[in-house]
Amino acid sequence: MTPIWLRTTHRAVELGAVICLLGLGVVLLSESIELGPGWGDSGPQPGFFPFVLTVLLTLGALGVLYVNVYRQPDLRPFFEVSQEVTDLLRVAVPVGVAVVLIRWLGIYAGSGLYLAFFMAWYGRFRWYQALAGGILLPVIMWLTLREGFNIPMPMSMFYRSGILPF
Repeated sequence: MTPIWLRTTHRAVELGAVICLLGLGVVLLSESIELGPGWGDSGPQPGFFPFVLTVLLTLGALGVLYVNVYRQPDLRPFFEVSQEVTDLLRVAVPVGVAVVLIRWLGIYAGSGLYLAFFMAWYGRFRWYQALAGGILLPVIMWLTLREGFNIPMPMSMFYRSGILPF
């Protein structure tokens, strides 16, 4: 019997994505309304830009829903061979682990570690190239975001203990 991931159609995947995006849109819309989606005396209120982006996200999801309901559905299999599932998981699992580790590693150290790992493992870069990328990315991000634009991002446990500046 053929595995379910080889029987899943493009239409089913797109409808699943629409459901997820519409659910996310509801949550983000309520949060941005709570923050205030209007325009104040000194410019946009905190919820203005999230509100606009959420409306655009929701409209895009509704457009995909329209295409899948009122047009000829794409019933081709989403994955044609099992190798495509493996390739997807090789990308998705490290991303998921990196997102979970942001709580402890912060944005800067977490993104550097993720990039170095991904360069060495998936990209097959030499270890010193991966290490250089893993060091340069967080330093450049920190200089740009924290020092340049003064945008606070989640910091690592190394920052809280005084070992790293980020």
